[in-house]
Amino acid sequence: MSPDLRTLTLQNIPDAIHVINESSRGTSLECPLDLVRFLFLSRYWNFSYAHSLIRYVENEPAAVVINCTDPEHQDAFTFYWGAVPKFRSQRRSLNLFDACCNKLHDDGYTTLHGISVPDRQVRRYRFIQAHAQHDLVDMETMTPALPAAEPRFAVRPIDIDIVSQVALPPSDSLFWCQRHSFLRNATPFFQFAGAFQGDALQAYMVVEPGSTKNAVIDLRSPESCFAAGYELLRWLLQHYQPPFTATHVLPGSYAHGLLTGAGFDVKREFSLLTRDLRATCSAKAGDM
Repeated sequence: MSPDLRTLTLQNIPDAIHVINESSRGTSLECPLDLVRFLFLSRYWNFSYAHSLIRYVENEPAAVVINCTDPEHQDAFTFYWGAVPKFRSQRRSLNLFDACCNKLHDDGYTTLHGISVPDRQVRRYRFIQAHAQHDLVDMETMTPALPAAEPRFAVRPIDIDIVSQVALPPSDSLFWCQRHSFLRNATPFFQFAGAFQGDALQAYMVVEPGSTKNAVIDLRSPESCFAAGYELLRWLLQHYQPPFTATHVLPGSYAHGLLTGAGFDVKREFSLLTRDLRATCSAKAGDM
């Protein structure tokens, strides 16, 4: 690995924060960070410091890639990639991304995921050999529009172990933040609720309570039972204050149909991106 390319450490986190703040300024991703906020995000997303890199130019932090990893499934997710404006016209940020991919590949990872941003057309990600897999949307409502209550369903808190045991249809697609490994790591940030008919779980929901918005992270039903899903939304309305958001919803899915029926509107559209590391990486990261 070249001398100006360094893995993320506790010592250079301030440099990573500087690059993120400067590179995201004025974009749809702008979110000013300080050390406390960065460490919060690191805990929530479970950043892989060993697979996150910072590139320096004459000892000045110029670009950064922050990755998360899932060793069980041998894939990774790019949380953030950006360069300070004065270095964007150079190839350093692109070389940095390739170096990250090579390092992941060398360590046995096969796939790298990410999401598109509104500032860049999806087709432009082909220059990093990433391709759109499917579309996703974020949705929002002030108050869900719900049908009459269904007393045959009982909603109660559940834990991640119950969620992990639910047999989902083969066609179901789990976004990175909906994977059981992610939910298990970030369990302290979430509230899990299940709608039961007798002892049978008919639907479950993962909620991230927030100070300004309460977010539905996931909403699923093994048998696509809309009545059970509406009872989960009723429980949400009884326990939390609006507005409500739903993140990373797959159009055409159970959650999308249920939320649309409950009056949720689409607020953001984006795509899941994937790079096949086995097909696109060959050089050792140490040779970059």
